[in-house]
Amino acid sequence: MPDVTSLESLEKAPHAEVFDEQSPRTVRLQLAADERVPKHRHPESNVVLHVLSGAVELTLGDDVYDLEPGDLVQFDGDQDVSPYAVDDSTALVVFAPKDES
Repeated sequence: MPDVTSLESLEKAPHAEVFDEQSPRTVRLQLAADERVPKHRHPESNVVLHVLSGAVELTLGDDVYDLEPGDLVQFDGDQDVSPYAVDDSTALVVFAPKDES
């Protein structure tokens, strides 16, 4: 049976787990304007970030990407990543486990 949820039901936490089942891990990331997540890595995952609202500057390694609602970016989590909210922003982030082969 599919696991169905609403992003609006997750408004109480800025980094909310979307589903109870964590594979792939799916997080609703909510950032206030001028808020930055410090540089970090997710070496065990391939990551997809989908901007739902606002504007996000996504730093990946030495590159910066200006993202708007509807933009998606896929990247290897084994690099420094740091999202910065230009405006109040919401994004959906999916962490897909890397293939073990």
